[in-house]
Amino acid sequence: MRVKVERLREALMLLQPAIPRKPTLAALANVLLKDGRAAATDLETWAILAFPEAEGECLVPHHSARELLKYVPGYDFLIIEQAEKRVTLSWNGGKASYDVTDVADYPPVPEVPVSTESPVDGDSLVKALMSVLPYCATEAIRPVLNGVTLSLGATIEAVGADGFRLAIKSVSDAYPVEQEVIIPASSVATLSHLWDKLPPPVPPQDDLVRQVISKRQLQLGLGDGRLLARFGRVTLVSKLIEGTPPRYKQLIPQDTPLKVRVFAPELERAVRRVRDMARDSSGIVRLSWTETVLTVSAKAADKGEVEAELPVQTEGGPGRVAVNVGYLVDYLSGREGLLTIGVTGGTSPVLFRHGTSPLVLVMPMNPKD
Repeated sequence: MRVKVERLREALMLLQPAIPRKPTLAALANVLLKDGRAAATDLETWAILAFPEAEGECLVPHHSARELLKYVPGYDFLIIEQAEKRVTLSWNGGKASYDVTDVADYPPVPEVPVSTESPVDGDSLVKALMSVLPYCATEAIRPVLNGVTLSLGATIEAVGADGFRLAIKSVSDAYPVEQEVIIPASSVATLSHLWDKLPPPVPPQDDLVRQVISKRQLQLGLGDGRLLARFGRVTLVSKLIEGTPPRYKQLIPQDTPLKVRVFAPELERAVRRVRDMARDSSGIVRLSWTETVLTVSAKAADKGEVEAELPVQTEGGPGRVAVNVGYLVDYLSGREGLLTIGVTGGTSPVLFRHGTSPLVLVMPMNPKD
């Protein structure tokens, strides 16, 4: 097949997140060019691009070809030929040959029998998925926590949780059926990469105002235990994680009688001051407040105690709570402006609200003293 260098270079860049770092099958280290498509997979996520130049079929080693094409002029044309287990890339003034597996060893591109499909606001959906992704569990103890729960229906919500923290973000759109699915974290990251690098154009409108406020649509489909996302030249197919999603709505307190409003940068600096001491005491940071002052403190046996005070606005009177210092630093990092901390008491989660960021719940800690 004949393809312009810059076109193949772009395809390799776009498909990179779907190439496994340590492939369980040797074939997965390659990109499949076949039937007018370029595709890559880690067996959990398929990333597929429309690639009309792919007449015939061949495998291109992703890493080697991408490194090579950095130094080949983009306006040149490549001739790609595969004979059994060897692929050759030729251009004006050079060529490269690589050992690859047989094309027949590459998994077939899935054809998903979609039961439901509908357009949604792609910008809002991808933003919501990515905003809760950092709260997903990375350990495989509970697989249902290793992905983002997408709650579909009259309202759409994205949820990430790790057993100690939970983040919820609404999507400004609706879906025709009510269903909860769990999308693997790697699929969310791949979808975001493709949406950022190759978003669909804004649909044309009759006037400038409508054109400016028009939403970029993403076709979202479900079927056969898979999620299908299509936009522009891109198709993403993801296996869904089996299991029951966390009952997140039951965890959200209906009322938080104690509320503290504080400037996020000031609270972050105070928490960082006491962080070293907190690490010597099971990671516990204590927050206690009066009507106008919040005290951030940490103490450890045989070490000492550190505290910092800052002005706050409170509602509901004085109170106190203890939270993991690592979770606090992660949440506060880089935030500006006011945030609200809501406390119910006992073992109920502590609520954090900040602007248009996700609602975040963190389980409190129970210090012995």
